[in-house]
Amino acid sequence: MKLLFILIAFFYLTCAIIAAPSHSWNKRPQQFKMQVYSRPFRKGTVQNIRTYIEGSKKPLCWNLSSKRVGSYEVNDPLVKVTLYRFSDCQGAPSATFQNSARPRDHVLIKARSISITKVKPVILQKRSRKEL
Repeated sequence: MKLLFILIAFFYLTCAIIAAPSHSWNKRPQQFKMQVYSRPFRKGTVQNIRTYIEGSKKPLCWNLSSKRVGSYEVNDPLVKVTLYRFSDCQGAPSATFQNSARPRDHVLIKARSISITKVKPVILQKRSRKEL
């Protein structure tokens, strides 16, 4: 009886692992989406940014509606987010964030524009000494 229970539990666990969604870092979204909030923890006024960044070689730049950035979230973990104090991404950057799959809940920076750069994933492969 215990063996039957263990087999059923193993079967359900295996099915749950197979049916679980894959990690977000191994799939890039077709459309880039970003929400910039004026207050921390995704509160305050929000500015939605959407675009396709597939073929872009240079960083994309947007002017922000609010000069305060409290938090932001993106749907692509493989982007670099750079915040600038001046419009049109001019001057030295205020902050640069290498992003992850989780939103940045506490940024608290004054910025007029934001730049997005697509980052290539690093794929580690096993190589023989002859190939090196």
